[in-house]
Amino acid sequence: MRTFRKNIIFTRTPLKGYFRYKDIFQIYPAELESMPKSKFQEHHPVILEYWTDEKEIIETSDEIKDFSDIFFDAATTINKVDSILGLLSVFTNNLFFRYYDSTGMWGMPVLKDEIEEENNLWSSKWNFPFFHWPELPKQMVINEFTKLEIPEVKYVKHFDYYSNNPNFDYKVIDEITFPNTITSVLNSYYSKTPEIQSIIDTAISFSYTAMELRPIKKTVSLLSSFTSLETMVNLEFRDFKTKNCEKCGQPQYKIAEKFRDFLFKYIGKGEENRNIFNSYYSIRSKIVHTGQRLKTEKLFSNIPKKEKDKEFLNHIEILQLGKLSIIHWLIRNK
Repeated sequence: MRTFRKNIIFTRTPLKGYFRYKDIFQIYPAELESMPKSKFQEHHPVILEYWTDEKEIIETSDEIKDFSDIFFDAATTINKVDSILGLLSVFTNNLFFRYYDSTGMWGMPVLKDEIEEENNLWSSKWNFPFFHWPELPKQMVINEFTKLEIPEVKYVKHFDYYSNNPNFDYKVIDEITFPNTITSVLNSYYSKTPEIQSIIDTAISFSYTAMELRPIKKTVSLLSSFTSLETMVNLEFRDFKTKNCEKCGQPQYKIAEKFRDFLFKYIGKGEENRNIFNSYYSIRSKIVHTGQRLKTEKLFSNIPKKEKDKEFLNHIEILQLGKLSIIHWLIRNK
């Protein structure tokens, strides 16, 4: 039996239309009665509607059996939400997220939208990271997907969407758009066996982390993207039997070659791409084998602007490669 659920998630770029994937889930802008708003907000509330059933219930342990009903429901819900957040974030150019840390933090509540001298008298408060107001719980109860009377999200052609200055929430734009291939990619994902889907989920998780950490932990973000890509490379070559050289005993088909051949197949061939892929693999090797960090890792890096821009573009392109390795694999392996 299906239980329909409604949650609030967030984006850093406004979502102005709805997107529904079959009878699996739908998202749309949150416009709820008495919902808090601020002209300073950088996290835009979005409604996610989906369902869970008995097959998705999480088994509990003896230590928490007294709270099993609560745990079952929360764990099942969180797993489903996180899965959809990963799909949306990796298959588009924007991060869809929820708040993870429920322990709280010190913060300065914005009591007024106007900047006034009296604001200097405000004090920090201990804040719980919950988006809540008294009427919210009743508004979250649904028995089916909400029928919407708003436009769909705008769609952009696949190549243009991923190649022409993709917005990773690093600058303000009007609204989130989606690639016109997203339904096809989701169809392929949901058609996979549990074993293959689990491997793809691992790649999606690393790619999601790469996006999440991009502004604050740049080197780890890059490593996460490379790990996502290598997960897909391993999936592609899972049935490949490596032969060792009779003289030296080393594998004849090295990791770097698999990496490059995978990208040739799913991103594009050509001498220019060969040079680009080799340079990216070199970046990975320097980080993994020598502990080298990105020069822009620190918030204020004393390096020339040209060098900063180049490192920024490399970072964005590598993250996009990690995402496209999943997307194009799914498109080619329907």
